[in-house]
Amino acid sequence: MTNISQLKRATQRGAGIVETMIGILIGMIVILVVYNVFAVSEGYKRAAVGAADAQSTGLYAQFVLSREIHNAGNGVLDSGIASAVSDLVQCTNAQAAWRGFPSPPFPAAAVVPPRIRPTPVLIIDGGGPTASDALIVTYSNAPHVVSPVQFVDPPATGVAPFYVQSPNGFRANDRVIAINPGTQTCELTTVTAVALGDSKGDATTGIVRLQHPAVLGNYTAGAPPDGSKLLNLGQQGEVARTLYDIFNNQLRSTDLLAAAPANPIAQNVVLLKAQYGIDCLGNGVISWTTATASNICGDGVSYTRDAVLAWNGPTLARMRAIRIGIVVLSDEPDLKDPALTGQSAVLFNCSTNNAACQGRIVLDNTVLTDSYRFRTYETIVPMRNAIWNNGL
Repeated sequence: MTNISQLKRATQRGAGIVETMIGILIGMIVILVVYNVFAVSEGYKRAAVGAADAQSTGLYAQFVLSREIHNAGNGVLDSGIASAVSDLVQCTNAQAAWRGFPSPPFPAAAVVPPRIRPTPVLIIDGGGPTASDALIVTYSNAPHVVSPVQFVDPPATGVAPFYVQSPNGFRANDRVIAINPGTQTCELTTVTAVALGDSKGDATTGIVRLQHPAVLGNYTAGAPPDGSKLLNLGQQGEVARTLYDIFNNQLRSTDLLAAAPANPIAQNVVLLKAQYGIDCLGNGVISWTTATASNICGDGVSYTRDAVLAWNGPTLARMRAIRIGIVVLSDEPDLKDPALTGQSAVLFNCSTNNAACQGRIVLDNTVLTDSYRFRTYETIVPMRNAIWNNGL
């Protein structure tokens, strides 16, 4: 019995400490390999997803800006309001409600413009070829065309009710501009109430009385008839005057008429550039110019913000298109790709890569940060509302 028990104990030996340590080491090596494979796979996945996100962001940003520029001038330069353009370009106005001309770097305090201008798209230069520009787009989505109507009993100031004959009708919350060509004054205000009756209380004349908030008296009327007109832009929600700019790599929109805070549209947008397409000779040939250039047509005309605000109707009519360029970067850097160091790209390039190409912008590390993937987008948007109106 003793010999059998000793034999059993000798044949029932377990794993020793050496075998256990070797097993643990092999397991750790396997875990390290798995984690390394996972890290490499995740890195490739993040790079691919980041590039795809940048592409989606760029396409969306381009779509939004293209849509807004396509709408530019609708209700401002179309047949309903074109007859008021010659009056609008002369109007002096200092209302905060028509503000929205910031200066770079953005964001900056809005500057009250000296005039109400029917400019469909205003480009605000960012301060250099690699600094983002900003755009102000103006249009109306009113479903009807309303021509300017004459005041039948112009008020002495911009505070009194407006009396007009209204074949097309006015509604409460309509945004209107009172224009006096003689005094070159305008008033942007909102109709608060509509009632039948002239200033004598007669409700059978077809005249309506339009109440509006008390204003600062930018519009000054004389004795009737003085040629004063009332221009209906449509309901408050139908009138858009929107600023698009870049701040902290974010494309934003700001409703300037409502003085609303900026609304983010797209992330990781590092550059927005815009240029005017000018038809110098009226023959359909477009010359491209930045918002800082001048004399592109050989006539000494400047394209800065303040100069465009001083344009007359014929000069404004030469604006035929807007060209925009967008640069978007990926969410995360890819530190292992040497091709992402010292990157360069060109916006608004010619097919022959000619350095003398109009408006050509060369991008370097001031925009294209090392180790990040970038996508560039360009598009040309015709100013179709101005074109349909035969240049105002």
